[in-house]
Amino acid sequence: MLKYLWMAIALVLGELVAGLTFHFLKQYLGSEQSGHPNWESVLKGILERTTLLVGLLAGFPHVLTAYGALKISTRLSEDQKNRISNTYFLTGNLLSILFAMVYALIITMLAK
Repeated sequence: MLKYLWMAIALVLGELVAGLTFHFLKQYLGSEQSGHPNWESVLKGILERTTLLVGLLAGFPHVLTAYGALKISTRLSEDQKNRISNTYFLTGNLLSILFAMVYALIITMLAK
């Protein structure tokens, strides 16, 4: 039960840091066409990182492969619209994976 409490705390605090990080990342690497962030994008990012976190904590590192495949397949259809730069896309996804791995490490250390 304590593990789930640590998971919730790490996720909430981490997502506050992630939100700020992605805000600044978009300012520096995002294209002008990408516009302002919307709640749909924010919630999708939180869901992505939560899914990665749960997969990593459950001992399924293959969730990273599934995440990569989904991101590539959605990028292929989005590439026609070219709304965001490739650098922003790549950096954002790597940061999402990094945040999820850091959350998993923190939770694992705290739950011992």
